[in-house]
Amino acid sequence: MNPAAPPLRFHNARAVVTGGTSGIGAAVVNALIKEGARVVYCGLPEPEGSTAQHSGETAIAPVRVVPHDRALCQPCDVRDDRQTGAFIAAARQWMGGLDLAVNCAGISHAPQKLADLSPETWRQVMATNADGIFHALRHEIPAMLESAQYDRVAGQPPEEVRGRAIVNIASILGTRGAPWMAAYGASKHAVVGLTQSAARDYATMGLRINAISPGPVETPMLHRALADIGHDHSKYAGGFPPAGPGQPADIAAAVLFLLSPDARYINGANLSIDGAITAI
Repeated sequence: MNPAAPPLRFHNARAVVTGGTSGIGAAVVNALIKEGARVVYCGLPEPEGSTAQHSGETAIAPVRVVPHDRALCQPCDVRDDRQTGAFIAAARQWMGGLDLAVNCAGISHAPQKLADLSPETWRQVMATNADGIFHALRHEIPAMLESAQYDRVAGQPPEEVRGRAIVNIASILGTRGAPWMAAYGASKHAVVGLTQSAARDYATMGLRINAISPGPVETPMLHRALADIGHDHSKYAGGFPPAGPGQPADIAAAVLFLLSPDARYINGANLSIDGAITAI
């Protein structure tokens, strides 16, 4: 007799993921689907030529979402508040509410000292990484609070009323200096600050908001960054893990923990997942 399968942690939970078409975001979408959630996700296409990045002998294929009837991809540019609002509204309509959100959309830039950064580069990075998180939170939070209120009015038993949770993807450069990466570092500082402020704003309303700060993760973005510095790990901003970069699935596992009831008293936290880079 086969043992009973363990219960799915997110059975019928309703989730949105920004930046969900590749890398960490796609790993999060796949993990949520595997654990029983319905997911609406968005993301922009990878730049030309990024489908396989090379580091020495190794070809890196980006993580993609596995097609599933519980997942729906919708167009959205998080830099645009109206598009982001429409994305969240469409997700709510398709799923009948919103329980969880993971905000992964982000970009980087070529290494430059601060005075050499162009205003255009600064604005592009901040518009995606900082404004994009603000736009997402601005629409996700009311949607979750309304869904929670509907659950209570509908008379669901207390044990079936889901906790609502949001995880924002920051960076280890969001709490320390970022040599050669001022725009990226500043944008990720903004993500950490937005996370902590929002957590305090809604801590009494059944909504938890946390951040995860990855170190280097095996994605096309990492390999573009390594190419920019000639694959010299000693020049990598923030440091390079002694055991090498993490995998998108490593970050996704931590995201799902923070979304789950196991993390019910974790709120306003910023969890570093970096292979001991910041363990000093």
